Parts: sequence; structure tokens; C-alpha cells
Amino acid sequence: MNTTESIKTLVDQSKDFLETQIELTKLKAIDKSADVVSTAIVMVSIIFLGSLFVIFISIAFALMLGSWLGSAHYGFLIVGAVYGLLLLLIFIKKDKWIKTPIANSLINKMLK
Repeated sequence: MNTTESIKTLVDQSKDFLETQIELTKLKAIDKSADVVSTAIVMVSIIFLGSLFVIFISIAFALMLGSWLGSAHYGFLIVGAVYGLLLLLIFIKKDKWIKTPIANSLINKMLK
């Protein structure tokens, strides 16, 4: 084998290697995208169904409190006040409880 043939073989193998690397990178990007999208869909489903659960339980609890207190609006007022306090607490702790864990989870999914 002479030098020209060796160089041609090396160039051909380098071209094949580069094409394989490009294909591998595409497949890795598709895999990560599919993982992130599927996780997002699952989380949205859980949040939706969890919200429905909380809404119905809240209505039932408000009506129960209202019957104990003699008027339905008192029960709804108490349940609303509890949710207002929870909202205030979550707003105060939003970075520690929500923002940082979600950001870390997304970064871990992308770097996995």
C-alpha cells in the first residue's frame, strides 16, 4: 500500500467516523428531548388530577364546616383563608421549595 492509498483510506475512515459522530449526537439529542417531554407530560397530568382532587376535597370540607357553623359561606371563608395562608407561605419560600428543585431536576434530565 502506498502513501496515497493510505491517505485516501484515512480520509474515508475519518469521514465515516464524523458521520457516525453526527448521527450519535442527533440520537442523543432526540433521546434527551423525548425524556424531558415525557416527564413534562407526566407532571402536567399529575398536577391536573391533583388539582381536581384538591378542589373537590376543598368543596366538601367547606360544605362540612359550613354545616357545622350554620352557614355554608363560613366554611368557604375558612377554607379560602387556609389557602391564602398556604399561598403566602409558598410565595415566601418559592425559591427554596419550587424554583431550585425544578431547575435542578431539569438540569439533571438534560445532563443525564
